Amino acid sequence: MASASLARVPRALTHVLLAGAALLAISTAPVAALARVDAPPAAQLTADDYRLLHPGVYTDREAPLVAKYFADNQALKDRGPIDVKALVAGTLPKDTPGLGPVIKVTEDWVRYNAKKYDPDSPLRNDATYARSLGYEDILAYPTFGAHDDSYMAPWPPGARDKLLVSELNHSVTNLAPIYPGDTLYLVMNERTVLDLTPPQGSITRNIVIQTKGEVFNQKGVKVSDVIFRVTENVKVAKPGKEPKDRSFPVIWQAPDWFRRPAHVYTDQDWAFIKDVWSKETRRGAEPLYWDDVKVGDKPAWTLDGPIEVSVAPIPPWGMGAGGSRTLKREIMDPKLAKGLIRGEKDGIWRLPNRADYVPVPPPSPVIPGAPTLDGGIDTTNIHKEGAKRAPLVNYLGRDLAIRALTNWAGDRAWLENIRWTIMDPRGMADVGDPVPSDPLAEHFLDRVPSMKGRYVNTHGLTQDVAIVKSEVVGKYVKDGKPMVDLVWWVETIDGYIFEEGMATYRLALKP
Repeated sequence: MASASLARVPRALTHVLLAGAALLAISTAPVAALARVDAPPAAQLTADDYRLLHPGVYTDREAPLVAKYFADNQALKDRGPIDVKALVAGTLPKDTPGLGPVIKVTEDWVRYNAKKYDPDSPLRNDATYARSLGYEDILAYPTFGAHDDSYMAPWPPGARDKLLVSELNHSVTNLAPIYPGDTLYLVMNERTVLDLTPPQGSITRNIVIQTKGEVFNQKGVKVSDVIFRVTENVKVAKPGKEPKDRSFPVIWQAPDWFRRPAHVYTDQDWAFIKDVWSKETRRGAEPLYWDDVKVGDKPAWTLDGPIEVSVAPIPPWGMGAGGSRTLKREIMDPKLAKGLIRGEKDGIWRLPNRADYVPVPPPSPVIPGAPTLDGGIDTTNIHKEGAKRAPLVNYLGRDLAIRALTNWAGDRAWLENIRWTIMDPRGMADVGDPVPSDPLAEHFLDRVPSMKGRYVNTHGLTQDVAIVKSEVVGKYVKDGKPMVDLVWWVETIDGYIFEEGMATYRLALKP
């Protein structure tokens, strides 16, 4: 039974739309991916060491923290729409609910990401070319500044002793270009909390958290609408069983994604990889007309990797730092290929100098309002290199997909929306960690006839390649605008799926 010392928060609060202050003093636990981290044996707790939890019913330890969380959410709802003029003028009261970081979009960071993910794109690397298409400068990635951890306020860290994250499910709607020199203002508007803990009780409290927000530039123009969703599955230890060590390896729980062995790349694999690369095409400035697109069209695949190092979260860029680049240019050029060294155990080609394929990021300026730790999980721990392979950050697959989609749509099309998801509950169950499904989450693969019944069944890991595949699934006119929907997904060379998503493009009509 649950402890006799319980407090009840009105159940309605856990099932209605709750807005929330950003809680920017807490680094969000639900980030990009899961790591396999083994806690010291002395810190391990058994099922008998955790409290039985019920939806909307909180232990004496949880109750004040949860009440504060809900109160902060309500304060955000009560705030209403943000005063954009005061926001960009810097005259809003500092305690205004929902104020996020203010980001200076520096050219070195824009170029760093473009060179790593889309080095051949003139739209992202050549200002003269970009201006010829009517833009002011090179374009930053459309998700620049849409930083998940800056928006997602976690369930109070003090109200859990074990944390398992599942079903990251995100969306960014692009309303205006982002250029070097812009200043971005991140604003949180609304937070929904849904308690999926079974009515009969469970040692795991299943909390779905959805946050909606906006990004404005220095002109007061809204450049993005964002939605970030996550399910936090938390456990609370019985009195006297609470771990004294509350560090990352002790609190964090992750599925055993590593049961999937690392791929050893053979000559046959490299022939396949080179074949994919040889068929990658870039439309460039040639318009893709809506009239010519057909449902069922399949853009050319792209392939990146093998991925040596994952991107790591770096608040609040929304893009991450670090990570390796793909050696496509070197491998496909017979002269450059002579300088590569092939790993005896993994079959991967590398340059002799590591800094040549793991480029050093620019200095990261101190950004007022960026999330800091206060009992939260430092999400850089999840993706850093170690003795084992590291999980890939969620937005790495998204950014690789953006390149594949831009190749197809061309530089005159407008990517109006990109959404993506990882850690499908079905995939979590496959590796021994069943979790409930988020009823708010979006999934996309069933919209592709050949992919019905498929789902994200693994987590991307270093040494994987990322093959981006896509298919047109919708064509329509919305508010007078010709639109196209594509489902995209990312596969390993063995056919495992580690990310899926949807992209919505606005195209031109034939003159």
